[in-house]
Amino acid sequence: MRKICDLHIHSKYSGGASKNIDILKIALNCKKKGIDIVGSGDCLHSAWLSELKSQLSEYTQGIFCSLNVPNVYFVLQTEIEVIWKYNNHLKKVHFVILFPNFEKVEEVIDYLSKYGDLAKEGRAKIYISAEKLIFELNNIDPSIEIIPAHIFTPFYGIFSDSLQFNSIKEALGDGIHYIHSVETGLSADPLMIRKISELNEFAIISSSNSHSMNFNRLGREVTKLDLNKLSYRNFINSLRTNKIIKTFEFKPSGAKYFYDGHFHFDRNGYFCSPKLNQADCPYCGRKLTKGVLSRVIKLCDQKPSNHKDFQYIVPLLHLISKVLGGTEYDKKNLMLYHKLINNNDGEYEIWEGKSNFEGISTELIDAINKVKCGKFWFIPGYDSVYGNLRFKS
Repeated sequence: MRKICDLHIHSKYSGGASKNIDILKIALNCKKKGIDIVGSGDCLHSAWLSELKSQLSEYTQGIFCSLNVPNVYFVLQTEIEVIWKYNNHLKKVHFVILFPNFEKVEEVIDYLSKYGDLAKEGRAKIYISAEKLIFELNNIDPSIEIIPAHIFTPFYGIFSDSLQFNSIKEALGDGIHYIHSVETGLSADPLMIRKISELNEFAIISSSNSHSMNFNRLGREVTKLDLNKLSYRNFINSLRTNKIIKTFEFKPSGAKYFYDGHFHFDRNGYFCSPKLNQADCPYCGRKLTKGVLSRVIKLCDQKPSNHKDFQYIVPLLHLISKVLGGTEYDKKNLMLYHKLINNNDGEYEIWEGKSNFEGISTELIDAINKVKCGKFWFIPGYDSVYGNLRFKS
């Protein structure tokens, strides 16, 4: 049984998230896009937890669904920010956490409430060391899954330049023995992760980290998982035994933290551009935000294997807007997007090989095929600025 999974999203209670997010819309858009299993987002937040309890039913052990949208399943999930002092420096690392049932979610809420205000924001800030957090959650229930989130991303990834951890063992201590997978983040891919030998033992997942239900955000990265049976136990076992068929990846150079740089509009009217291997901006003198690429270059200690267990994609709605003009929110682009996914049973069916392009312009068909064949690239993204899509001739 093969399932497309997006295991890292947010609710309307997270900072920077759309206030229009609700469970029914998440389920409906996942069904349209072709996502089989989605994280619930922010399940430690009391208001969102109440909505999850009232609107989801347990389909099978630890797997939930909305009664109004069949064949889209939810796993109880949150992201948290873990904050602690290490060698007199403050560390802030994001983790994705998956739970087997509502009872364990409430047990974790009771425990973590001693270390942070869980009702303040969907992505809670927890003042405890990463090692202690891992041990305590494992004591509550060994099936609670803890995944270091977007591991290279500046500021909050476990390998980010700002944190200066040179190994995952240094960051997690003996808690490393309870970690089974790591998340790529948009600005990295499995090839970059496999350049660091310490990470050889971990499975690699990719998720959207979506803060909205829009089709260009939800499921922009996913993990294709092999399951023996649809249950939380089997789901977690597939992660822990690396039954990951492949991940669908946002090309790292297109993401907003790939290159070093910073976004700054000065009085002369120009933008500071991305730079690599420089400490300060040559235009304004400000310190550059160190991107994922330079961090991977610094930490790499091996060549990645030739085994390609991932596929680059461009979110289809973004691709439509780039080829035909306008934005991802224009009515004409949304109508065309719905026509394509309805003809092909979802966006991921198109990336997997379906090609019912009746009534679609040759220009757009050509762009889709170029993405499938890898004939595209990005002017690199940096410091919250997404890359600019280009096609090879």
